[in-house]
Amino acid sequence: MLLFMPAGAAAGDILESSVTHADGRYDLAIRARIDAPSDAVYRAITDYSNLAAINPDIEVSELLETNAAGVYSVRTVINVCILVFCKQVEQLQHVTHMDADTIEAVIVPEGSDFRSGFARWQLSSPTAATTELQFAETFEPDFWVPPVIGPWLIQRKLVREVTETAAYIEARQGADRP
Repeated sequence: MLLFMPAGAAAGDILESSVTHADGRYDLAIRARIDAPSDAVYRAITDYSNLAAINPDIEVSELLETNAAGVYSVRTVINVCILVFCKQVEQLQHVTHMDADTIEAVIVPEGSDFRSGFARWQLSSPTAATTELQFAETFEPDFWVPPVIGPWLIQRKLVREVTETAAYIEARQGADRP
């Protein structure tokens, strides 16, 4: 099942998003424009101890360790609601900063409510003051998601979270300007 939702092209907007679901696995993709320079966006999304400030669904975020190879172990607790049912979902990821524009994360099943997962954030700068974020994620939850409406709900939640995160980053960028 594929869902696609284009949106307007103003700053902070979702340019496109999609979710597919097959065999218990979800594939998500989203492209958004954020009215802030890419270095500010990068700093915000890699401030692992402060992720709850940019995403209201994150209740806990903590950097557990950084190994010699530069891999960050990041633990988050996310409040996930499907209709009227809410669950706190734990996620442990090994995050690698591939370069100044790319971040990749692998879910560690032993510390997560997921069987598997991989995410990639790619930043580009259409202008000096704007960033285009391309986010792609594949994951297999280890908890129940309603099969018929699950992809729609996940896409709706993803769009809301990215929109709120972009608004936070833009507001913070505005506050940091002289």
